[in-house]
Amino acid sequence: MESLRRLFVASLAPLSASSLPDEDDKSGQLEPSAMTTPTPFPLLALPNEIIQQILGHLRPLDLVELSLTCQSLRSHAVNDLLWARFVQENLPAPQSSPSPCHTWRELYTAHYPYWFLPRHKIWFADKATVGNGLAGQLIFARYDSRLGSIEAYRLVAEIGRDHKAELWEWNPSVLIHKFNPKIRLFLDNPVIKLNLGDLSATRRLHQEVLMQREADQRLHGIRSMLFLSRAIPKEFQDSTMSLWPPSIVPATNRVRNESPTMFKGEGHKPQHADQICQTNFRLRKWSEFRSQGGRSSVRMGEDVLTFSTLPSDCYTPSAEKPYQGIWVGDYASHGCEFLLLTQRSPKETQEQDLVVPGSPSTYLYGDYDRDSDDLETEVTTIEAEDPPGCSGRLEAIKLTGDPHVPRGEHTWIAEDIGKGGLIRVADERNFKGARIVKSWSHIAASGFRDGKILVSYQGVIYSFA
Repeated sequence: MESLRRLFVASLAPLSASSLPDEDDKSGQLEPSAMTTPTPFPLLALPNEIIQQILGHLRPLDLVELSLTCQSLRSHAVNDLLWARFVQENLPAPQSSPSPCHTWRELYTAHYPYWFLPRHKIWFADKATVGNGLAGQLIFARYDSRLGSIEAYRLVAEIGRDHKAELWEWNPSVLIHKFNPKIRLFLDNPVIKLNLGDLSATRRLHQEVLMQREADQRLHGIRSMLFLSRAIPKEFQDSTMSLWPPSIVPATNRVRNESPTMFKGEGHKPQHADQICQTNFRLRKWSEFRSQGGRSSVRMGEDVLTFSTLPSDCYTPSAEKPYQGIWVGDYASHGCEFLLLTQRSPKETQEQDLVVPGSPSTYLYGDYDRDSDDLETEVTTIEAEDPPGCSGRLEAIKLTGDPHVPRGEHTWIAEDIGKGGLIRVADERNFKGARIVKSWSHIAASGFRDGKILVSYQGVIYSFA
């Protein structure tokens, strides 16, 4: 990249100093003998196919800078095949056409810099609605090729009609709830809808984009604006900061989710393209009441929701980590909640600092002695080696929460799902072949008060089909 830039600079000075008119020359004209032949630009001397191969390694902003150097390079930099790649790499399935735009370059430019939304797809927030800081919400972002828009909808789960409860044959004092949740996108009201033309031609890094929807045509309703965020470098993060996502949630970047100015200062937003946090963004929401005719309005209850995505390797199952994923849990009167199940290998468990001093969940590890006799129970199954994928630590973290245990907190942890934590392999009818391991779960009073740890002697049953 640096060598290309040096070539570009060299191409801007084709005349030598000796070719300039002398100060005493009143005519101001160059004599033919004094003129020199412009130095050829080495890059342009290459075949067009090679130039396109080289430019295929540049990023969009590099191509923009390149197009400003000369007309010849501009003709290469605006080649639509280069810009098609920038759109396609952000979408799960290849698009056959840039329609409704005329070119791929036009389509990419229309939604820059928000292509990271459909690329990461899954996003979870610190709030469900304005002022509700416990429940959170999970959304799914996608690109709509019919309209050329980027959209995001809430992911909702319902318990369904097959919800049943029965006694556990192995321990009749335990009631087992069975359910078959129905998971769908709530398409009636998009959380995000970026249409072609919504972004301004300038100041996109600072712009707060008003989400235009049909519902906004009514006199009263909830309004929202989308805007970018800046990540807090790891060396500047400390326990006094309110960050999203919390430290127990795997994340590439973390940003502030509290601000006395409601993130209205430009310091909370990227100042240049390199500062755009592509794993977090914010939504400003408020209630608006308009007078008849819409001549005046009152804005109330303003709040900011902070969203984050998850690294795909922390929820994608594999042969070594088959239990990883985003799951739905039945939380009785609270309804269905989404959980992140992330599995850590024994080596990762030893290498990673699982307890972050001062974090909201630090006390969870201190309320009991993990080496105490209270955690011991009768082991009826002894294994010489861990079965494939059955080793390490399994953590269940709430992506959406309830008034008792909120989003971003552990709901349960199995310290060792291998032979070290195994109690037995179930042989009862409903759970035949399932592994039962030691675990603990997290409970609290309403408002996330008086949190306690419940150590399970019978553990957590893993029964995966």
